[in-house]
Amino acid sequence: MHKRQTCMILSLMALLLVLWALLRFWQGNTAVGDPLTVTALSVGKADALIIRQADQVILIDAGEEEDGERVVQALLKDGVEKIDLFLVTHFDKDHVGGAARVLREMEVSCVLLPDYEGDRPEYFAFQEELKEHPDVQRVDTPLCLSLGDLQVSVYPAEDPQTIFHTEDEWDNDLSLVTSIRYGSRGFLLTGDIEEERIRQMLSSDTDWNHDWIKMPHHGRYQSTLAAFLDAVSPKAAVICCSNKKPAEEETLALLKEKGIPVWDTKDQAVVTMCDGETITVEPWRSAAFPVIKDLMVDRNAFDKIQQAGGYVSFNCGGAPDANNLPISKEVADEAMDSATCIGCGACVATC
Repeated sequence: MHKRQTCMILSLMALLLVLWALLRFWQGNTAVGDPLTVTALSVGKADALIIRQADQVILIDAGEEEDGERVVQALLKDGVEKIDLFLVTHFDKDHVGGAARVLREMEVSCVLLPDYEGDRPEYFAFQEELKEHPDVQRVDTPLCLSLGDLQVSVYPAEDPQTIFHTEDEWDNDLSLVTSIRYGSRGFLLTGDIEEERIRQMLSSDTDWNHDWIKMPHHGRYQSTLAAFLDAVSPKAAVICCSNKKPAEEETLALLKEKGIPVWDTKDQAVVTMCDGETITVEPWRSAAFPVIKDLMVDRNAFDKIQQAGGYVSFNCGGAPDANNLPISKEVADEAMDSATCIGCGACVATC
């Protein structure tokens, strides 16, 4: 009898273990595939974001006309030979400007566009390059697709006619909004949406909860922004802006009030990495040494430490392989002298 009870208990425990594993799988809590990277390029007050996971590459917007070559070079430097999905959120010059250059110089599998016609020279140049492209889709209803381990959803405006009649800059509110799910994490890219579009999104049945957000319209403040952030509930925010046209103070204050860490592209690209569970945003190392220009940094923080008689130390880990490489003391001393940190902060600027 005792033996039978033991077997039943063990069987029940095994069943519970299997159910727990299945639940974890269904919830998407397990890490998946190669890491996802989202790179928001530093192209001034403009959008150009490269999303990459394994061999899948998505490009969302391409900055202004002069940014096209910079976008292409960033892709080539990262070893990208083909763009699987090129999505242009809307046809303002700071989003579609570099698109024609990208199409001329890169292989692009699929192009997604909002369902309206632009009226700017950059749009017409882009359309000229699209004439012979085999896969161009105008998105007028929500579109869901899978790219490798990525689940991508693209949302057009639900009621464009209301936007046409109530907005002066109506094309901003016609931006395609993109949701990317990877593992248990979600990333929301919002183009230049403004008040009316945000109202429409909040009144829909869509679950806007995401872990990471590309903030709308380069950080412009909207009266509906607080409610929108509550609906999204992000743990990290990225703003595509410039030093000449930074994010508005009201937006930054709202993010601070809600405890949402924020990064911007004023001085350098912002790179977000995700393994399906953990999200890491860089450049997190630059906080103490703000980049002024190129490799020039503000090293006041280090100067203050030295003036106070203090010091800094870095845990660089062990180097077990060094013990297997015999090196003379003279060479070792010279190497250590060359490696001594002088506190210039240039290493931070290059990260």
